Amino acid sequence: MSKIPDHSEEYYELDWECEELGITLHCYFDYEPESRGTREFPSGLQLEPDYPATFSLVHAYTPDGLDISPVMRFELLTEIEKWAAEEFQREWDEEVTAAAYDRWLAEQEMKSRYPEDF
Repeated sequence: MSKIPDHSEEYYELDWECEELGITLHCYFDYEPESRGTREFPSGLQLEPDYPATFSLVHAYTPDGLDISPVMRFELLTEIEKWAAEEFQREWDEEVTAAAYDRWLAEQEMKSRYPEDF
């Protein structure tokens, strides 16, 4: 039985190989989607700033189930959050690419079955 609490219903999760500590940390992240600031109509003048999407580390568990996120160095915390953003973006890009390919295959199948409709 794992000593690490399960927060997968609330947060995104990834395992991060921490070379500094020589262990794998089981990390949970809170995701805040990008936010586009309001614009003036019709000129488009920006009235509020845009904010990029962010991943914030909420928990970082050692294999023994100890959450070390509250005592992490800021540089390490920032490195993990940057890495997580890149990993999740890569995974999401792969999912979108796979979905697009599946749609293309379905379209090709429809074209071969019903060429008169295309």
